[in-house]
Amino acid sequence: MQTTLNKSQMRAVKIDLQHYNNGNHSAAARGLSALYRSARKTSQQDEILKLAMAYSLLNHPDFYA
Repeated sequence: MQTTLNKSQMRAVKIDLQHYNNGNHSAAARGLSALYRSARKTSQQDEILKLAMAYSLLNHPDFYA
């Protein structure tokens, strides 16, 4: 499967997932939320939403979509 995220977005996702893995779910939710809102393509937004869903961050209070 080919990703639709660009290199900058991939770096940001990697950092957000590191926050999540370190137990800082708020930072991960805020980061993915900002990434979602700044995405220019709907395919990028869809991929970010899938990531947020996979990590159960959609219902987090810091995730604003």
